[in-house]
Amino acid sequence: MIVEQQVYFMIQSDEFDPGQITQYVGVEPTRSEAKESRLGRKSGRLLPPRHEWMLDSGLAETTSLDEQVEAVMNQLAGAWDRIRELTAGGATATLVMLRSFEPGEHSSPRGLVLDAEAISSLQRAGADLWIDEYDLS
Repeated sequence: MIVEQQVYFMIQSDEFDPGQITQYVGVEPTRSEAKESRLGRKSGRLLPPRHEWMLDSGLAETTSLDEQVEAVMNQLAGAWDRIRELTAGGATATLVMLRSFEPGEHSSPRGLVLDAEAISSLQRAGADLWIDEYDLS
């Protein structure tokens, strides 16, 4: 059984803080964090190592990855060229997909399909794709 599914788009930068990224991209993030703005609980180091700007799908964790990807991509529809300019200048852009699951009686492995338009948009922005899956059994 899938416990959690989450999709978000993340931009990380050494140079631009989250406010500057927001202004440049033209989209409000769901969450953001300034570089070295807090101490790590275990390490005691300043975290995060880079400025972080994140945009969630806005959908429930039970929503399919496909639908969440589509929701994130739609929110960024007019921003791909501006994101590409940021990545060309040293920022990183990543579409993150997270899925946690516990096997069980009602387990059904759900796949994921990224259509050509989604792949093209990521390529246009110079963005990576990051997929995490966790077996919680």
